[in-house]
Amino acid sequence: MELKYTLTENDYLQQQLYMASKSRLVNNQRKKSRILVFIVLLGISLLFYMIGNKLIAYYLAGYGVVCFFLYPIYLKFYYQRHYRKYVKENFKNRIGIISTLLFKEDILEAYSENIGSSKVKFSAFENISEIKDYFFIALKTGVSIMIPKSEVIDVESVRSELKMITEKIGINFISELNWKWK
Repeated sequence: MELKYTLTENDYLQQQLYMASKSRLVNNQRKKSRILVFIVLLGISLLFYMIGNKLIAYYLAGYGVVCFFLYPIYLKFYYQRHYRKYVKENFKNRIGIISTLLFKEDILEAYSENIGSSKVKFSAFENISEIKDYFFIALKTGVSIMIPKSEVIDVESVRSELKMITEKIGINFISELNWKWK
C-alpha cells in the first residue's frame, strides 16, 4: 500500500497536542500548576485573614476557588499557543512537503520530497493510534509518523492495513475517535 500526502501546520499542531495529552510528564505538570495556583491564593488569603483584613481574604479565597475550576481552560489555550509557536519554529521546513509512505511486508518506507527517505521495520513500532482526523504510528524511538485522514482516499483500507500490522507484530491499535484537546 502506498500513501501520498502533504502535512500542514495544523497537522503538526494536532500531533503535538495529542502527544502532550498522552505524556505523563505534561499531565502531571498541568495538575501541579493548577494545585499550586490554588494553594498560593488560599495561602495569601489566610495571611490577610490573620492580619484582620477579612474582605480581601474572602475575595482571594473566592478567586482561588474560581481559578481552580477555570485554570484548565486557561491551560488548554496556553498549551495550544505554546505548541503552535513550537511547530512554526521547528517544523517550518516540513510544512507543505509531499510525503510518501510505502507499506511493504515487514518494512515501512518513508520518502519526503527534497529531504530524504528512511526505512523502518514494523518491529520498531510501539503502537498505532487513531483519532478522528489522524492515524499516528508511534515508534520505540519516541518519534511519531502521522497520516492525516483528509489526505487519504480510502481510510478503511488504511485502517485495516494498520490493524493487520498491529496484529502481526503484537502491539496495540488504540482507537480514540472522540479524542479532543482539553
